[in-house]
Amino acid sequence: MSDYLQTSERLKELFPELPRALKIAATYMLEHPGDIATLSMRQVAANAGVSLPNFSRIAKALGFETYGELREIYRKQVQQNDISEYHLRAENLQQAGSDIGAARLWDEFRQSTLSNLTAIFDAIDPDYFALVAKVLNDSNQIYIAGMQASASFSGYAHYIGGMASNKFRLVRGEGGVFADPIADIGEGDAMITISQQPCARASIELAMIARERGAKVVALTDSPAAPIAMHADYVLLSPNRSPLFFESYVGSTVLIEALIGFFTIGQSSEAVARIERIEADRQRMNEYWKNKKA
Repeated sequence: MSDYLQTSERLKELFPELPRALKIAATYMLEHPGDIATLSMRQVAANAGVSLPNFSRIAKALGFETYGELREIYRKQVQQNDISEYHLRAENLQQAGSDIGAARLWDEFRQSTLSNLTAIFDAIDPDYFALVAKVLNDSNQIYIAGMQASASFSGYAHYIGGMASNKFRLVRGEGGVFADPIADIGEGDAMITISQQPCARASIELAMIARERGAKVVALTDSPAAPIAMHADYVLLSPNRSPLFFESYVGSTVLIEALIGFFTIGQSSEAVARIERIEADRQRMNEYWKNKKA
């Protein structure tokens, strides 16, 4: 159980014994954890309608030396995304960044990034990953869906996948139209869906339609309990913890690159020829910057 949950349970246990003013303070803490993480004790007391010392007394009753120690439990909870409102996490980031300085914040970001990547490689069985790549290799068409924050990553998957094969189809939802790009999806096809919580509604509905029509669905997401995971045949997890106010997509990028790489291994020599043609066409179209003076 996390420190935050332990603190909340302890607060509930103490509640019947607390005097009226402390009960008001405790109720506010239980109902507005984001405020405890991001607002000063003075602001919290004003919002709760009780005097300032009551929150110090609550901290002491819970076994903390100071209210600041108690508040740090709530701050960590916000950092870990368990309190998911972006505006609260942004406010916490601003305050924490000012308090701890650039060096510590940079180190926390480094640690969370490394932890996310380590979790991916520790949790995913290479044979399972190779099986997912084989499912894509055996598919007639591969549809790629990712909305909101995942949109650019679905575009990246389509970009690098499209170099190796003409199987890839990007489901973009231009003009709010999502149904048209998957009109022909069916048995023998596959869909890669990139989605992190809070999941975009369109991504889940696209996965549901794909499975109903017999296509295999591969979900790249952050939790086995994510809605998209419930509608997928294969799930690849990428933890997304971050001390910043938004989730990290570093893990998703790693999974995309590895998946397209494994997919390419299973392709025929035509994949190499295709990539060579694409490179030649790009050169012919002068798509890359060339420093004429160099």
